Amino acid sequence: MDVVFYNGDFLKRSEVSILINNRAFNYGDGFFESIKIINSKPFNLRYHFNRISNALNILRIDNNISLEFIKKNTLRLIKLNKITDGSVKIHFSRNSVGKYLPASNNFDLFISSSKGFTYKHNNPISLCFYEDEYKSKGSLSNIKSTSALVSVLASIFAYQNSFDNAILLTIEGKISEIANANIFIVRNNKIYTPPLIDGCVDGTIRRWIMNKENIIEKSIFKNEILDSEEVFVTNATYGFTAVKLIDNYCFNSYKVSSSFQQDLISSCLDL
Repeated sequence: MDVVFYNGDFLKRSEVSILINNRAFNYGDGFFESIKIINSKPFNLRYHFNRISNALNILRIDNNISLEFIKKNTLRLIKLNKITDGSVKIHFSRNSVGKYLPASNNFDLFISSSKGFTYKHNNPISLCFYEDEYKSKGSLSNIKSTSALVSVLASIFAYQNSFDNAILLTIEGKISEIANANIFIVRNNKIYTPPLIDGCVDGTIRRWIMNKENIIEKSIFKNEILDSEEVFVTNATYGFTAVKLIDNYCFNSYKVSSSFQQDLISSCLDL
């Protein structure tokens, strides 16, 4: 039985329906979190909760939820669905009538789960630059908004051009991230990543590694990333993934990302 959590109740997924006036459906008025499950426990939960709290504040949605509430109901859902390794998706949408101006700032909360895999060493991926649209700069770009059309179009562009993913840029030509992950470069034995002001999502694995290693936040341009010794990306689902190709530029060093991924794998052994 596939069980979900919806506004305080654990229900069969088939029993839940989204109303036609749902604000996330109509206006993209919401956000989500995807949390890795390792050994039936949510990984990096505090970082995810911090981002949830920040997103609620940015979107002016009532912030009356606690870490204990999220943890308790997530663990219950994992148990009901018998998830050992996989993920949960926590979806917030403003629950209100009104058009662009909502009548209230309450929220609907929907949590689903899916079976998957634990962290492992990933195969290197290929990237291209996507420049038909640009990543905006500002606090909305730092959260996992339900309005993600730039990432959707970038993913389609990458697929149609036989790449695994696409690099998003700001209108000034600065590297922001890829469609679904933060990006890092290694140059002269130093590790750099774009700052949040360049429009990247405030990634939880990004936070995890920045609290452990000396990572320098710095605006990165196309010529710098192509002149790097190593490039890798991070997200909550896969951890650290090396980049083997950007357009026609090849990268042969994967040692930093491989080392970080091993650290991530090792940190999960005691969960």
